[in-house]
Amino acid sequence: MASITIGWGARFDNNTIETFLGGPFCANFFVMSRLSLMTDTTSLREQIYAQIVENGRRYNANSAGMSDYQFPVDEMEQDRLDLMHHIFKLLLHGDLYISPIGSNPQRILDIGTGTGIWAIEIADRFPSASVVGTDLAPIQPTWVPPNLEFQIDDCEGDWTFPKDSFDFIHIRYLRAAISDWPRLYQQAYHALRPGGYFEFQDPDLVFLTDDGSMPEDAALRQYINYFHAACEKNGKHTRGQPQSVKTELQKLGFTDIVEEVRKCPQNPWPRKDDHLKALGRYSLLNLLDGLEGFAMKLFTGILGWKKEEVDVFVAKLKQESCNKNYHMYFNYYYVSGRKPFEDEDL
Repeated sequence: MASITIGWGARFDNNTIETFLGGPFCANFFVMSRLSLMTDTTSLREQIYAQIVENGRRYNANSAGMSDYQFPVDEMEQDRLDLMHHIFKLLLHGDLYISPIGSNPQRILDIGTGTGIWAIEIADRFPSASVVGTDLAPIQPTWVPPNLEFQIDDCEGDWTFPKDSFDFIHIRYLRAAISDWPRLYQQAYHALRPGGYFEFQDPDLVFLTDDGSMPEDAALRQYINYFHAACEKNGKHTRGQPQSVKTELQKLGFTDIVEEVRKCPQNPWPRKDDHLKALGRYSLLNLLDGLEGFAMKLFTGILGWKKEEVDVFVAKLKQESCNKNYHMYFNYYYVSGRKPFEDEDL
């Protein structure tokens, strides 16, 4: 599997860019203008940067492996991914991970880095460490800590990292992007140094309540069923996937496995707990900003819906999402495991 280190201008928000240049500016034009100056490996770079627009959203069209990825990569989605980063952190009361990696990890890998926000923060936290973030979509900035490198890479292909390369491997929020989870865990195990940690973070996409306040026929519940059905047709086994991680890591030989499950309200229905209410506010914003992107390409391309049908359904989903009488939450899974030393008595 070939990888390529990306090297184009930093991604700013539009207001910052317009202020800097004194007028309206398109961030995509900046990226593509830089791209046009690259004369080496032109065809590969064009393939990596290729994007398509469908139903008003921008998607990665990288034929090297992105063709079955059903979610947008545009600025709206990038902002939502950054919001999700803060939700993951807030559930850990500000931390980035649960693994006991100590104070001096030397090599860290972030699989499916997205906008790179987790990798940037971990690189800032451990300035002596070498951090690598990989993703198929070239949406990361280059104005980053000097100890951080982004690579365009397909984590479902054959990894090129040598055996025993990393002290910590982190993967988050890739549930609907992976076809073969056991193989990914196996490759992570191979790339970890003995004593190194692997950590998985992802929500289980099932709307839960403890008081029966959400009807069984709610549109949001229907949406989850459609989502999982479409993912299954697309070769992604999403239903119940986070619950299987602990067992899969045990099978591979990981030790000191820890599984933490955190409840995350999906709107600000909690009344007495400010922390949970804040999580609910962020999660509601995530739903309102994300539901169209979650559904549009997946439902039209896999389930055969029309755009107008998706639009009507998403409007209903957004209305339900704001109903604070629905005391709904997701379970977020944080699973950590350590690769044992060869002479370790297990």
